[in-house]
Amino acid sequence: MSARRGFGWRWAAGVCRLWLLGVLLSWSLLAHATTVALDEVGASALGRQSAVLVEREGAEALSPQAALALQREGRFAPVDAAVPKFGIGAAPVWLHWAIEQRARVAELRQLVVGVPWVDRIDVYLLRDGAVVAHFAGGDGEAGLQPAAGSLGYVFNHAFEPGVTDLLVRAASPDPLVVPLRLLTPAAATAAQRAHDYGYGLLYGYLLALIVYNAMLYVGLRDRSQRDYVLYVGSFLLLSMAYSGHGQVWLWPDQPEIQRYAILVLMVLFGCMGLRFAGSFLGLRSSLPGLDRLVRMLVAGGTLAMVLCVALDLQAAAGVVAFVFTQVFALAMVWIGVVSVRRDRIAAPYFLTGALIAMAGTAITTFAVWHGLPYSAWTLHAAEVGIALDGTVLTLALAYRMRRLRGERLRAEHLAATDPLTGLRNRRAFTAEAKPLWQAAQQGGRPLSAIVLDLDHFKALNDAHGHAAGDAALVAVARLLEQGCREADLVARWGGEEFVVLMPDTRLEQARRTGMRLLEAMRAAKIEHEGRPLPLSASVGVAERGAHADLQALIDEADHWMYEAKRVGRGCVCCSDTIGGCRS
Repeated sequence: MSARRGFGWRWAAGVCRLWLLGVLLSWSLLAHATTVALDEVGASALGRQSAVLVEREGAEALSPQAALALQREGRFAPVDAAVPKFGIGAAPVWLHWAIEQRARVAELRQLVVGVPWVDRIDVYLLRDGAVVAHFAGGDGEAGLQPAAGSLGYVFNHAFEPGVTDLLVRAASPDPLVVPLRLLTPAAATAAQRAHDYGYGLLYGYLLALIVYNAMLYVGLRDRSQRDYVLYVGSFLLLSMAYSGHGQVWLWPDQPEIQRYAILVLMVLFGCMGLRFAGSFLGLRSSLPGLDRLVRMLVAGGTLAMVLCVALDLQAAAGVVAFVFTQVFALAMVWIGVVSVRRDRIAAPYFLTGALIAMAGTAITTFAVWHGLPYSAWTLHAAEVGIALDGTVLTLALAYRMRRLRGERLRAEHLAATDPLTGLRNRRAFTAEAKPLWQAAQQGGRPLSAIVLDLDHFKALNDAHGHAAGDAALVAVARLLEQGCREADLVARWGGEEFVVLMPDTRLEQARRTGMRLLEAMRAAKIEHEGRPLPLSASVGVAERGAHADLQALIDEADHWMYEAKRVGRGCVCCSDTIGGCRS
């Protein structure tokens, strides 16, 4: 029995020793699992080769030696993403890499780390537990090294032979993202060149859209083009802010502005987009209920951000900005869907652009915050989406302009056209005749007028009905168009009366034209419902001569038209006393 007991205790002790050995081995592996061979490092992010420690809330910041000691104890956790993310309002984090330089000489590398909007990022390089280099960047304090655009913060370091511990401490109430790459000088130059060319192309394109539509607004005073300029302009500022260019170009050494610039501009961008949607689609007049909801959304987002800035709640401002951006993207799509259903002008263009912008904005938002992996492609998805959206909306504005211009021209045509005969009405005739009168008067050139009035038109209406009278008027209008020159102005003056203005025409030539028109009317075989409609007219002709204005010329022709009626109708009268009135 005692032998069995002794065996049991020995077995238990052996199991405990094996467990303790496994724990120690696991800690050892955990502590050394982040070793990275410098000669095997490419251009990709090294998140999966790192380990992370999140500082306790409210605790004093760790020193790099203390953080390294915790890493040696296995207190750092492995990272399962190429680019680790920690969300909005996260506590400061430490990341560790063990970089092994196998060559016998030092090799220069550029450490590209962090994102432009991080408040502070500290990079420590330690050899045998001692700090050999320290770099600090960020936008939360004056004097820190600024970001190199959207690449992040770039620091140069020559790695000596052996193992160098690389510790990065990052802190920000904004979405905390900590990418790290170790690039050779050539790879870093290529990455910087691609970055510069990419943003140069983006900013140049957005500026071209802004300038083009601003010039159109100056010329046309179309409110939607002004709001489009504000929409694209606000995104341009937002892109400059979160890519780090704003901190370098627009507000250098002003961390108090940079702290809230990105978040405020995110809300401003959404508000400008909704404002553009309202003016472009005419929501106030066509969809007043939806317009009120849009205005409430704009007011709510603006008020929430103002309160966060006033109370200095940066983490809360981050939540407001990211939530508002997603609500804005969904609202733009919904506005587009409703507008397409209501058949608003260019609504399909707007919906297409809104869907593209929503996709790009959502990808970047979730890549930076939570839900999607962070990469250069996902970071720039919003910029690509807005650039494509801007292109589609520019096409939409052009299409809308063409449609509105076409409708305006149709309206002007209808306002200037007699609806029954299709001829000019009195208003259009007067407007078009003025320049002809002025040219004739200034150049001393002849100008004649013909006034034609149908005979017995009331009797025709009474005998055959008003539809027959309308048919007679239309027939006469076609005869006048066929019998006059292209340069002549033909119009329905009113009722059954027509007028023709003939530039460069003497009285006798105009009188012969009147005779031909009268003969054509007599020869025309006009029928209505199988019954012939006899047509006859009294015609008066006058030449400009000493008349003071156009109305005086028309009045004289009208006088001779009444003279034709007085002498028996169906004839042409003018001031030519030799010819008199001829039938």
